[in-house]
Amino acid sequence: MGNVPFSRVIRLNVTTAVRWKDLLWTVVLFAVIGLFGVYEVVPYPTALSKNVWDVLFVTFSGPGLVNDSLFEFVHWFLPYLFFFYLFGNIAEEDLSQRGVSLIPLIGSRRKWWLGEVVTLLLLSLFYVAIGITVVLIVSRCFLPWSIHISPFLLSSGIWQIIPKDLSVATLLLRWIFPLFFGTLAAVSLLQTALSIQWRNAFLSFISASAMMILSWLFGIRHPSVVRWLPGSQSMLLRHTFLEPQVHGFSLAWSLGYNAVIILAVLVVSFVCIRRIDIVKEISEIHKEA
Repeated sequence: MGNVPFSRVIRLNVTTAVRWKDLLWTVVLFAVIGLFGVYEVVPYPTALSKNVWDVLFVTFSGPGLVNDSLFEFVHWFLPYLFFFYLFGNIAEEDLSQRGVSLIPLIGSRRKWWLGEVVTLLLLSLFYVAIGITVVLIVSRCFLPWSIHISPFLLSSGIWQIIPKDLSVATLLLRWIFPLFFGTLAAVSLLQTALSIQWRNAFLSFISASAMMILSWLFGIRHPSVVRWLPGSQSMLLRHTFLEPQVHGFSLAWSLGYNAVIILAVLVVSFVCIRRIDIVKEISEIHKEA
């Protein structure tokens, strides 16, 4: 059995999973989404001044409780769908294409799976950072930069609870980044674990996408179920401090909810990985081929 350093396992996973064209398409995707956000903010009929943070808020705050607009849903859903498509099957692909040699090289199934989990979390982190950066750059082409809350957002009346000593950049990144990253990591990790269990990347992709779609649909005008839906955790506009009809739906709840999903998937998947003879199953697959 091999004894490859864990850092090398991560580097191998990242270099295998990330392709330059995928990075390019990610930038293009968020540039288009940023333009959608600009389109919503700039033409809004108000004389109040606006800035780049308005676009960031509109882009990543998700659909509201009574918002059944398909445009708003697609605007929120596309970044998740694209990530599920790019990276939700990296573990299953490794097993199918390189499993016979990869597992013995790394040294153990648990070490291999932990490497896949860490890789997915890192990819989620970089994906969210790229998305927020690209949206800010695109919005800066149309709106001014500022460290203050714009009169446009202040006019909505949702900012009364904000401490006066914090900047809007800090606040939006404290809300948007952890909700976006946490939800993306939790659902994509579940997708990855299902693809290994089912040995079917397509079904796991459909399942992860369905979780997000159903979260949007079931949450519309149903405040009692919103905080229990996995996709809702990233919808800032459905949290209690912005939507009083939804009770007990705080930022801490969403962070805890996503953490529980991640931990539950880790515990169950480590048990399954330990019990399944992966190398034997892969060998049988190659024999059938």
